[in-house]
Amino acid sequence: MKVLVTGASGNAGTAVCHLLVEKGFDLRRCDVAPPVSDDLPQVELVRCDTRTVSDVQRAMNGCHAVVHLAAWHCAHNPPVSDATIFAVNVDGTFNVFEAAREAGVGAVVFASSMAFGWGGVYGVTKVIGEDLCRMYHETTGASVAMLRYHDFVPKPYLAFGAKLLRNGVDRRDVASATVASLEAAVERKFGLFGSIIHTDHGMPRGVVDNFGELGVEWGEAQVPGARELIAKYEIELPNSVEQHDLSEANRLLGWKPRIGFTEFLLDLKARDANLEDIRTLWAPGQLPA
Repeated sequence: MKVLVTGASGNAGTAVCHLLVEKGFDLRRCDVAPPVSDDLPQVELVRCDTRTVSDVQRAMNGCHAVVHLAAWHCAHNPPVSDATIFAVNVDGTFNVFEAAREAGVGAVVFASSMAFGWGGVYGVTKVIGEDLCRMYHETTGASVAMLRYHDFVPKPYLAFGAKLLRNGVDRRDVASATVASLEAAVERKFGLFGSIIHTDHGMPRGVVDNFGELGVEWGEAQVPGARELIAKYEIELPNSVEQHDLSEANRLLGWKPRIGFTEFLLDLKARDANLEDIRTLWAPGQLPA
């Protein structure tokens, strides 16, 4: 089975491709440009602008499954015009599905977003994208997964840690959820499936709702020394924590996130003990497995 990954050179794409290779998939990568540092030179890479039908058809030829990641991800600070966002995210997605239909693709994973909604052009493109997913499933019978990724945009390490308590997710959890969805789609474990892709800190409801008062105590119970680290590095804790019920993804896909605030604190503690210059670090980095 050959899998096409669109947007393969991006932040999610590189992580997803690495995991697919580890799992032994036959892979074709496509993007408008190669990765900044390509450490998968053995894996096919073709240039593809999803707005160009012939590009997409060429990339799709011979593939049996698709992970569609190619998009402008820019809910809050758009780097391009609304017209470009719409063209890439909507026209590009339509072209991918049409090429998939022609190729007889039976398994699709689509990168949706926590910004799904009607508050701006980007969110609307994800609404339309999910509608296209439903259309493709209903007209072809293919298994289609729609994953509403939370924020995994690279950022300073300490900001990343705090973000996990709000709407952040580790890139490796994004990759593992994507690959688990692909595997389940290939095995026809669902028809049309959707899930939020976020962290799960395993906190009691009372702590989630009153983290501003109980968060430091909870962190100390998970990782001795957390209280001192939170103060030392001035980690701003939210009053409440964003935490979702991900049991359906676990039941259908066998997936659950691995990296939460506890894992961040463990990693921070180890780096602090090694006298690393933590304030200059960026995430995604290597947190404990």
